[in-house]
Amino acid sequence: MSENEQSPSLRSLTSGVVVIAHNEDTSALRGAMVAEGFSVDEVRGPYSAEQLKFSGIMRCLVNHANAWKIAATRTLPSIIVEADFVPVRGFGELPSPLPVQSIDHSLGYLYSVAPQLWDLVRPDLARGHGGGMVALVVPQKVAVLLLQYFEETLLANPQGSYLPFDTQVGYWLMARGIESYIPYRHYGEHGGIGNPEHAQAGLGRPHQADVLHGPLAFLPAYAMGNVLRFWRTRIRARAWGILRLAAGRLLAPHDLARQNKLAMLRFALGRQLSARFPSGTAALPKPKSGVVQ
Repeated sequence: MSENEQSPSLRSLTSGVVVIAHNEDTSALRGAMVAEGFSVDEVRGPYSAEQLKFSGIMRCLVNHANAWKIAATRTLPSIIVEADFVPVRGFGELPSPLPVQSIDHSLGYLYSVAPQLWDLVRPDLARGHGGGMVALVVPQKVAVLLLQYFEETLLANPQGSYLPFDTQVGYWLMARGIESYIPYRHYGEHGGIGNPEHAQAGLGRPHQADVLHGPLAFLPAYAMGNVLRFWRTRIRARAWGILRLAAGRLLAPHDLARQNKLAMLRFALGRQLSARFPSGTAALPKPKSGVVQ
């Protein structure tokens, strides 16, 4: 696809949204997605008696597998989001993070934890690695592979002990020919409060999007209804993103060296400095005022 062509929007490319929940109130999320023009399904288990004894993160994996079963039956890719995801306004019009020439063999991160950029596919899209599974675009063939990952993980960890499976999925898929893609800016926010199991394992740093593609559709749960708390969290997340960029964690020197350096720097720096898409890509919906980006 040439740089002057527009990527299809999320709404036009996907079959709908699947929300993964346990006991959370998802009414705001579901309402926001319906307003964006998506059909919405929700999974809340089921869990076997044995799975109910699993660690929280492994129960989360079980629930993701329930969503993958739905995605595996659909011809078009599915948007799969966890209950604490908060989309930006205009979410449905944002360009798909799946390259049009390889949609079936791609995983698209709409939000990623500690992303790493490897190379550019378009001025607004990078191939790379992201952590977390808060919000993804999952094609049918990838969903089938993820169900295989689920079965292998349960065989290796039958007791359901703590295992940060979401940090390993991208590499597991890459070994099977699936590439992961990260858009210019996050399409939403991790709005929940950190999993205490992560803190116990030494992985307790809160993670939110460093830069967003627009104002959020509603106030995240971590704000607890307090706008000042929301601003403080967003400022901290932006500062952490800048520190990762400066430290070479977002774009490592060896990845920069094997690419068009100017284009890669424009992507890595531009996402922190400008809310506009890089030239040659679909235009953002005009943002509404009221929520920090």
